[in-house]
Amino acid sequence: MNHGCPDFRATSRVSRRSLLKVGTAGFAGLSLPGLLRASEVSGRPARAKHVLFLHQFGGPSHVDTFDMKPHAPEGIRGEFKPIASDQPGLALSEHLPRFARVLGRFAQVRSVHHRMKNHNSATYYSLTGHAPPLDDIRLRDTQELYPAYGSTVAKLRPSDDPAIPSFVSYPHVLRDGSVTPGQTASFLGKPYDPFFIAQDPSKSDFRLPELSLPESLPLDRLDDRRGLLRMIDQQADLLDWSGTARGIDAFYDRALTMLASPKVKQAFDLSQESPALRDAYGRTTYGQSCLLARRLIEAGVRFVTVYYSNSIGGRGSGG
Repeated sequence: MNHGCPDFRATSRVSRRSLLKVGTAGFAGLSLPGLLRASEVSGRPARAKHVLFLHQFGGPSHVDTFDMKPHAPEGIRGEFKPIASDQPGLALSEHLPRFARVLGRFAQVRSVHHRMKNHNSATYYSLTGHAPPLDDIRLRDTQELYPAYGSTVAKLRPSDDPAIPSFVSYPHVLRDGSVTPGQTASFLGKPYDPFFIAQDPSKSDFRLPELSLPESLPLDRLDDRRGLLRMIDQQADLLDWSGTARGIDAFYDRALTMLASPKVKQAFDLSQESPALRDAYGRTTYGQSCLLARRLIEAGVRFVTVYYSNSIGGRGSGG
């Protein structure tokens, strides 16, 4: 597959501080040049500085939420009744009355669709904006496939603060038989993979061990180790770094930066929110994940992906 970028095997041999030159970046099916052209035509540059992507893998279907098809034959129409919303002509399921009162603040895009027959293929399409090379249950994550939206953003528009990760995803890894492709940086390289959180934000003991220092390791000793890392790094040109080794090294350096940042720790501390607000979001995995996403966006994270469930047939994040 031609991605419009240099061959990945060639880019894996560049120095660790050289930028991977990418010609195009897929986002909702548009290449970067296409996005720039669209901005010029509209005359209005994109104003969004952060993105919160709520991916409903395993979530309710369209006929149970926004498109009940009440006049369709039995077996096609949804089982729930439609109710009016504050947006004329748009109806919602009877189980979404609060959403119905604020629907006018949202934009519904009904033209987005796919013709995939397999979950992994369809989900990869939704995660990258690019149709998969084949609609097959055996579709696997490879360096030939496109990166996640957040990885593209991390590459082209990283966070202003180096202590703040550019791309965060949680709390599930999507899979249908095998891990669904499109959740990582692919050919962009491991430095642009998401900072992934596997813990459940709704649990009372929710914490990130990755952001906690052992009591025996104060920050000054951490700085000493970081200095040693830089000294060794100066000799890195004597080594033949592989893409994997450089990616691990980048993750290690980023982790050290995050460990020393109070702002990062505060962003992940949901206990700073009032019990009433936490109740309003819902004391479920998904509800608290959305609250955490808001805090991460406010802290400066560019792109946050929240996955509803880890499988199509699972119970989702309801509790």
